[in-house]
Amino acid sequence: MKLINTLGYAGLLPFALLPLAYHLQWQVGSTPLLLLYQLYSALILGFMAGVLWPVLHQQQNPAKTSKLAVLAVSFPVISIIGLALTPGYFLLLQALLFVLLRITEFSSGINQHYIKSYQGLRHALTLVVTVSHLVMYVLLRLSVS
Repeated sequence: MKLINTLGYAGLLPFALLPLAYHLQWQVGSTPLLLLYQLYSALILGFMAGVLWPVLHQQQNPAKTSKLAVLAVSFPVISIIGLALTPGYFLLLQALLFVLLRITEFSSGINQHYIKSYQGLRHALTLVVTVSHLVMYVLLRLSVS
């Protein structure tokens, strides 16, 4: 479990370091930092929504399982569509999607299936990622104006 928690928390590092690098106008290869941040965000949201799948297989109510499966798949799909269609608001959309994913875990009862250390990781992830997206959005708006 220690390795899993360490990897989970390490996954938060880009959400802290990329906004800082963007603000300081650092370069990381030839990929624009904003795009790198957006792609990483979409990847992590898809990964987090995918964590719901093993829990869904344990559900006894097929109707509830079907609804939750569609909902779980919708998070990364909405994310990618948002990046393609509303790039100026993508960061706000992503912040909202991460919060909605966490709310879904609570409202569906899925959170109860997580061990305590993973629940803590999910709280930290949602908080750090949401704040990071809001900071990155502000930095982007300041650099445009």
